[in-house]
Amino acid sequence: MAVAALELEDDAEEIDDGLKQSCWANMPQELLREVLIRIESSENKWPSRKNVVGCATVCRSWREIMKEIVKRPEIFGMLTFPISVRQPGPRESLLQCFIKWKRSTQTYFLFLSLTQALADDGKFLLAARKFRRTTCTDYIISLHADDMSKGSSRYIGKLRSNFLGTKFILYDGLPPHDGAKMTKSRSTRFMGSTQVSPRVPAGSYPVAHISYELNMLQELAILYCNWKSTQVFPRFSNVI
Repeated sequence: MAVAALELEDDAEEIDDGLKQSCWANMPQELLREVLIRIESSENKWPSRKNVVGCATVCRSWREIMKEIVKRPEIFGMLTFPISVRQPGPRESLLQCFIKWKRSTQTYFLFLSLTQALADDGKFLLAARKFRRTTCTDYIISLHADDMSKGSSRYIGKLRSNFLGTKFILYDGLPPHDGAKMTKSRSTRFMGSTQVSPRVPAGSYPVAHISYELNMLQELAILYCNWKSTQVFPRFSNVI
């Protein structure tokens, strides 16, 4: 066992020495950072975690750069994983997005815009499916393009509009702060026949009120948005 351990240590030292002599390991950090950022932004799909981890294990300089790139959007101003939409967005800049609508399923798809091209598919962020009620309309928001169940871990929340579509209430699926009160709803605990898992406390916590004011021509003119969350940057702030 001792001999095997020594052999492994020797192999590790040889690998480390090889990396130190590698042109990739010796690449200036500014250039390496620019290369990795351009590769990530040029892809039309989100990077898999194994690829990110693989880049981070090349050497110490690569690891430091990858740790910098995958920081929260609020700090770095980028989205590296879809789960980043649950985090506050950048304060000094906007993330440019576009929406596609699938009429057959009444579903809206939000994509992160990669270029200015109109044919750009972008990277998928969120999906919202429209459900008409008697007196209002609900838009169930999910991180998954097809799974709109409140029992899913991909469930984000919902947007509810009045009959005229001039007033909206944004609900978070998770409590935005300690002591937040959940709005009672018959569909809060069940979605079809699927019960919400206790580990996924999906609910309806109102976090914002949005309303439009009509002008003299009865056209939508002024937008008012009032956040009820005690957080300065709610987790919806980077996608609205």
